[in-house]
Amino acid sequence: MNYEAYPFILNETNTHYKFQSIGKRGIFEKAVAFSPLTDQIYNLALLDLDPVTQDYVDDTVTDNGDLPQVLATVMAVILEYLKEHPSRYIVLTGNTKSRTRLYQIAIGKVVVEMKDFLNIWGYRNHEWIRFEANRSFESFLIGQKSLDSFR
Repeated sequence: MNYEAYPFILNETNTHYKFQSIGKRGIFEKAVAFSPLTDQIYNLALLDLDPVTQDYVDDTVTDNGDLPQVLATVMAVILEYLKEHPSRYIVLTGNTKSRTRLYQIAIGKVVVEMKDFLNIWGYRNHEWIRFEANRSFESFLIGQKSLDSFR
């Protein structure tokens, strides 16, 4: 992606990866969390720490001017997660159409670099097909090369 990922750590309870967004509006605590949908498929959520409630939420817009670094961090976390859990698949769907589009842009920028390590699928018209950068998708499925057996 030509952007450096922020440093991230797995939290104490192994439930999410934490990192800081550093940009024009300040420093924001963020997290990438994985939750099971099935035994093999896990949903990815990009979260922000709400400073008032101290809960991680997925409905904020920080507009911190560092979106490329945040997306690079999400992709780095995905790689780390799949390294630790090679038989799992990750589903990404934005909670808005614009967030889904941001995921698509990020995936499109790394798909060539990652083609030797990952298989990436997109969901559209009620089916999973290989990801193509110039097609719109509703969701994305990412797994290690063994994902060919998924289809």
